[in-house]
Amino acid sequence: MMGGGTMMLGIGSLMMLLVVGLAILLIVAVIVGAIALLKRPAAQVFPPPMQATQKSVPVVMPARYCSHCGEGLQAEWTHCPKCGAPIEAK
Repeated sequence: MMGGGTMMLGIGSLMMLLVVGLAILLIVAVIVGAIALLKRPAAQVFPPPMQATQKSVPVVMPARYCSHCGEGLQAEWTHCPKCGAPIEAK
């Protein structure tokens, strides 16, 4: 009779250790996971913001062209920036 009681006490102790051990493992896993998240760079934790689309810039056609090389010229230029030829006033 004494052996059966001791066996029940031993199984009860093992069950208690199992329940307490699982609780401790769960707490350790949560702490390790939280530390891993805190060590990550913010770019990995949060997705990057959406990239803004580039607005199109209107293309301005030159009002004048160089008579020597055909380069486009601005109105206030007196010499061609490509070939250096003087610009004839119109």
